[in-house]
Amino acid sequence: MQKKDISFEDNYHYPFTLTQKEFLIIDSQKKMDEVFNLIHQKNQGNRYAAIPTVMENETYIIIKPHLKNSNDVIIENINLNKNILYIKIKEFENPDFSKRSRISPNILLKLLDRILIKKIIMKH
Repeated sequence: MQKKDISFEDNYHYPFTLTQKEFLIIDSQKKMDEVFNLIHQKNQGNRYAAIPTVMENETYIIIKPHLKNSNDVIIENINLNKNILYIKIKEFENPDFSKRSRISPNILLKLLDRILIKKIIMKH
């Protein structure tokens, strides 16, 4: 099987921890509700973000890329090879986050395909 490019939407970058693992696959509405319950607890302000509906033709993931010299990353592309998801990232300074912050952002991604993921590898 060859590498398959995966279409995606970069939904949101959270400046706090949503999972202790390096990534989290959200494959059910129950899991999405649990994640957003945590987001609503940690998010400061009085507006709650809308909870996405998990559809059968898409997969949501939360990733925590390691930062080197910045406070956030841009997702350049995503592809899949033998159930391993490869995510190419590029660091940048996000003006919405503290410049001194070196906490890895938790990034909610919507993959526009239902895929089985065994492992995620992030490349700078």
